[in-house]
Amino acid sequence: MKHGFFVPLALLAFGFVSLAQPVSAQDYSKIRIVRLSFVEGSVQYRQPGGDWQDARLNLPIQEGFALRTTDGYAEVEFENSLAARLATNSTMEFSVLALLNGGRVTQLTVPQGTAIIAAKPKREDAISVVAANLTVKVPHNGRFRVDESATETWVTVLNGKVEIDSGSGKASLLGSGHTLHEDANGSGAPEIANNPPQDDFDKWVAHREDALNDSRTETSSTLSMKSYTAGFADLYDYGLWSYIPGYGAGWMPYGVGAGWMPFVNGQWQFMGGTGWNWVSQEPWGWLPYHFGSWVNAPGIGWAWIPVGSANWVPATASWVQVNNQLGWIPNGPPLSAKPTRTQQAAAPATVIVAEHAGTGVIGAGQHIPLVQAGMNVRTVPAPAQPLSAPARQSSQTAAPVNGFSRANASAPSASASLARRVGAPASLRAPAISGPQVSRLSSAPLAVRAPHSMAARVAVHSASAGGFRGGVGGPSGGGGVSRGAYVATGSARGAATGSVSHGGSVGASAGRR
Repeated sequence: MKHGFFVPLALLAFGFVSLAQPVSAQDYSKIRIVRLSFVEGSVQYRQPGGDWQDARLNLPIQEGFALRTTDGYAEVEFENSLAARLATNSTMEFSVLALLNGGRVTQLTVPQGTAIIAAKPKREDAISVVAANLTVKVPHNGRFRVDESATETWVTVLNGKVEIDSGSGKASLLGSGHTLHEDANGSGAPEIANNPPQDDFDKWVAHREDALNDSRTETSSTLSMKSYTAGFADLYDYGLWSYIPGYGAGWMPYGVGAGWMPFVNGQWQFMGGTGWNWVSQEPWGWLPYHFGSWVNAPGIGWAWIPVGSANWVPATASWVQVNNQLGWIPNGPPLSAKPTRTQQAAAPATVIVAEHAGTGVIGAGQHIPLVQAGMNVRTVPAPAQPLSAPARQSSQTAAPVNGFSRANASAPSASASLARRVGAPASLRAPAISGPQVSRLSSAPLAVRAPHSMAARVAVHSASAGGFRGGVGGPSGGGGVSRGAYVATGSARGAATGSVSHGGSVGASAGRR
């Protein structure tokens, strides 16, 4: 155990306190909570009906979104022990993210590229992945890889079992250690083989899963929140628990200076049904910005307190109006009936002025202390809809426009990233994306070349047109296809053509901790 605190966040009540609490109490407990938990290289996302735009770390993902990589990697963390990771040149669509009869219904679509999905569904959950004319379902715990090209589809089961429906309407089991291969147009019967050796993307995903599980376990020993654990690993890797007088356990990020405060390194993005969401660029910036509250403890600085919002909210901050300017302040925890001097001293004392940063985006402008003479501050609702960006000016004294400040040369840069100052743990980084590997890209996506050259065939067992009869689940194969349909020769994936591997090379920086 890293720290000795035990905080049952899931049992804490939601409260409202003066300027430190939200204006409205909208119920967000009936939405899916999904985030982009890792970004490296070029990653973009698209909202329904929108254009592709750069994806930022900690982006909330909603139904109908799509995510794609070119020379980058992406990881998506769901709230129900489900994670999806994309290799280079891959696309994933979030076709269904719903709640039904107490369970979570998730349907992902992989139109191209490579994805590894790990799932531990509850009995009431339903998880499926669509690739070409195949649908993969996870009845119990399962970890599998999907490779999709314009002409071929592979489903590789790494752990557990999955059900695969190839269009016949009858699902068949495919067990750990087996790969199903089929033409993308479904013209031929599916073929089953032993899994080829792991490539660099497989290895990175395994290393990252191990590191995240270790970190998540350490945080779970400090913070009790059994219904939701996304972002737990971030707290362990990027910060420290301390005792905050008057509040108890509080978490503080590593590597921040004396003048640091939350809700500066990032931006507000308009996300449809949930309105304005704070999207932090700090690598730990998920849990503290969507649960709990913040205090600015005298002599200590800003700390996240797991007291306040026990359910997900778009941001643990409140919108305020300072004279004629719009801004926000971090939410403080609920005060006791008779606030102590310590609690009163830790009340928010600075307003962050809103600044236009583009359509549907609001950035952090200057900071205004509340103690300034003549200050008129009141809580206000969030902006109702995305706003167009005004012409930007370099003047530091430009007048506000519709409550927003214009661009301010002295404002903190929204592009500043704690990840670059502190550095992600080595085992959490993606495989290196080197220039020579990127230059080898051709008409075939880098992430799907390798499976084109699986090991030399010895005895291919094809399934019947109606399905592959029971699949491969146990030692006996369950009446399905026997093991050993392929015999490994050389490096399996990529052996025949010399094609490059899925995810680039894994060096010492990507090893286990």
